[in-house]
Amino acid sequence: MSLQVGGKVKSVGGNPGEVVCRIAKEEGASIIVTGTRGMGKLRRTFLGSISDYIIHHSHVPVLVCRHKDKQAEHHE
Repeated sequence: MSLQVGGKVKSVGGNPGEVVCRIAKEEGASIIVTGTRGMGKLRRTFLGSISDYIIHHSHVPVLVCRHKDKQAEHHE
């Protein structure tokens, strides 16, 4: 089985979450893959989260990837 995975890099201005959702729609994306910084609930509540915005406003599935936990990385 061969999977066809593609992507594009664009440099645009604006609100990051809104721009990602708009470009995904314009390009006919089938999924959005994004990362998370793991700000914590309190900081995310006050500052907002780009990945949260994308999850709630995207018209296509969203895959959010976390960075490896630094403490877990230290124990390896």
